[in-house]
Amino acid sequence: MGTDVELLKQLRGSILMLVNNRHVAQQSRADHILLWRMLQDLRFSIGESELITICQDLADRGFLKYEESRDKDQHGRPTTRVSLYKLQLTPAGRDLCEGTTSNPAIYI
Repeated sequence: MGTDVELLKQLRGSILMLVNNRHVAQQSRADHILLWRMLQDLRFSIGESELITICQDLADRGFLKYEESRDKDQHGRPTTRVSLYKLQLTPAGRDLCEGTTSNPAIYI
């Protein structure tokens, strides 16, 4: 379990840094699919639902915010599939990325 916790801390930090890097470069806000691909490029083996869960966790901790929508089936009914878009850091998330604060649950 220790390895899983360490990996989770690295994932949290990597997610925040990727979102921060897009902000600093004045790029458009990412959705979870783009973020997922960027993490795969960094060799993180993570599923889409796991990424959404970690983003929700970062939002609960006050470091990340986003807009969320539920996909619809062919009849227009909501499904269980969630999409996250317009991901951005909160001021607390930027502070972590800039090193002015730290959090033991996140490796930057």
